[in-house]
Amino acid sequence: MSDETADLDTDIDIDTDTDTDEELPEGKVPNWQKRSVERSLRSARARAQKRSDRFVEAALELIEESEDHDFTLHDVLDRTAMSVRTFYNFFDGKDSLLLAVYETILEKTAVPILRERCDQVADPVQRVKAFLEVMAEIYSTPAHLTRALSLFHLRLVQSRPQDLTNALEPLHRFIVELLAGVAAVGRLRDDVEISALAAMLQELLLADAHSSAIVGVRTRTQDDLWAFCSAAILRPGQAPQNRSAAG
Repeated sequence: MSDETADLDTDIDIDTDTDTDEELPEGKVPNWQKRSVERSLRSARARAQKRSDRFVEAALELIEESEDHDFTLHDVLDRTAMSVRTFYNFFDGKDSLLLAVYETILEKTAVPILRERCDQVADPVQRVKAFLEVMAEIYSTPAHLTRALSLFHLRLVQSRPQDLTNALEPLHRFIVELLAGVAAVGRLRDDVEISALAAMLQELLLADAHSSAIVGVRTRTQDDLWAFCSAAILRPGQAPQNRSAAG
């Protein structure tokens, strides 16, 4: 066991000292004691976060290096030089780590890219169109990580559907934000809740993205996808009448 592993296992153990069975009322706890406990907790959280992040980083590294976009728990432990015990202090298994990897990619890479590109467009409807285009660009990139992301998504749909929904929340919130902008200028259909529209748009775009990433070719054009989506989310008569207008 490495020094880092031993340090972690010691850091996360809970003090079981039972010299006193009762805690002092909040108002009677000395301020110095409150400060010392808060400092100890901050330090423990920082160390724990550093080590859990290292597991995720190791998994990402292995995915990028592997041609089959996969890894084993043994691979991760070798890469981090940490123990099985330490791993299970943070994750309940491989799917839990996959979820962390998926959520990290979405929150720290995919959504920021989408937001940066969409923020360059002033018109609310055209911002939604830009969102579709950037989603297609991200999943059209011939990279191990892109294909792995799609494979992880499909695996997590079966093994941890609710956790996957939670992981996708940053993407859902951004789509809601985009559609709210369209509603603010009176162009969004008003017979369906914005959250429901966002959920359906998200499902459609993810299905299209995963299909393209796994198969390696697009089965429909961006013009066709935008024509369909714009007709679905905009008020009657507000959807682009032709492809040149959509651009």
